[in-house]
Amino acid sequence: MQTPTITISVLLIIMVLFLPRKWILLPFVMAACIVPADQRVIIMGLDFTPLRMVVLFGLLKLLITVDKKPIRWNLFDKLILTWVMSGTIIYIIQWHTMRSVIYKSGVIFDCLGLYYIFRRSLTSWDDVFFTIKLFAFFAIVSAPLMIYERMNQESLFSSFGRSTAMFHRGRYRCSGPFPHPIMMGLFWANLLPLFYGCIKAKMNKIFFFSAIAAAGTCVFLSGSSTPVMTAGAIVGFWFIYRFRMDGKVIFIGLVCLITGLHLVMKAPVWHLISRVNIFSGSTGYHRYELINQTISHFSEWALIGCKNVEKWGVWAGDITNQFIIEGITGGLVTMLIFIFIVGCAIRLTGRASIISQHGQTRWICWAMSVSIMGHCVSFFGVSYFGQITMLLYLQFACVSFISQRRSIATVPTTICIRRSPRPLPRTNGCLNTD
Repeated sequence: MQTPTITISVLLIIMVLFLPRKWILLPFVMAACIVPADQRVIIMGLDFTPLRMVVLFGLLKLLITVDKKPIRWNLFDKLILTWVMSGTIIYIIQWHTMRSVIYKSGVIFDCLGLYYIFRRSLTSWDDVFFTIKLFAFFAIVSAPLMIYERMNQESLFSSFGRSTAMFHRGRYRCSGPFPHPIMMGLFWANLLPLFYGCIKAKMNKIFFFSAIAAAGTCVFLSGSSTPVMTAGAIVGFWFIYRFRMDGKVIFIGLVCLITGLHLVMKAPVWHLISRVNIFSGSTGYHRYELINQTISHFSEWALIGCKNVEKWGVWAGDITNQFIIEGITGGLVTMLIFIFIVGCAIRLTGRASIISQHGQTRWICWAMSVSIMGHCVSFFGVSYFGQITMLLYLQFACVSFISQRRSIATVPTTICIRRSPRPLPRTNGCLNTD
């Protein structure tokens, strides 16, 4: 690990330990937005990235801090735990080596550690709004750095150990502190609806319009088709707002449309992916072939996944699909649980935007739903790694928070009867008005 990275990692750890609870998410957002993910300290064969070290000390702080309002774990939290444990157990059974145990232990630590910290930290809507403001601020900071990198073809993060240039088919693609340009573009693309949601909620329009412009600049400078397509899809998803009460009808209609196209097309319907290329040199055909070969070799991975897909003829064995990598590493069960989680997240946030009585929360709930739909588009073009996984876990934690708030908001109104002048003895008996 480079000296500047060590310095900023120590700074982040100090912030985690001494900042008040309201600001506890600041070092995590900083670690995702400005600290390269490829730097790490290896201790007894265990990798500690700057983000993982922040998670470690964040957990220690939470363990020694007395929480007067413990969180109430709900069904969505249990789904997240089931997904992580299913993928871990099946992967270890598949490889049955100590190395696989160590690797999956790190994955569990990152996923559940981040998720637990975020669930403990998001206790009110003010916490959610504040977190979005942090991302907006770092979007505005990141855009000039990406512009500098594009103009000079040299990253300012090279002093942190990050590789300085990345060309693809003669085209320079900016990545900043992220491990790949696509991850950088998708990170900011999936934050766009949250920024716009704050504008609709009338929260400092100039600041959030600047954040949208900055995040859009980062998406474009990634020079990758998947982030640009995701941003375009997010714009389209946003306009479903007025029809969100008909979500079930829209979903059924979409399934019927896809089924109809599959029946009338000469090639499978997923062949459409190969035809969507925004930048020259995009590998849409590879993504189509990956889906095709996964279906053709269903029996090889459905039970406990498979170790190697190179024999399928997939380019370099590269699994650029989040849904498929869930199946390859965790079998069909893990894939279905993950799909169910994403579906529940979209449905919960969408329903919350319908029943919310407050304008600000209604728009933020819908923005969160659109953002998760944007992740779904991203999942068909790439498998997540690096800092963007932190964003996904944070948004899952927000979904759980919204779900909990929604369940509280929909509890039937009750009124307790008192007789005057003599009060009734204390009792739980209440008259339900519904």
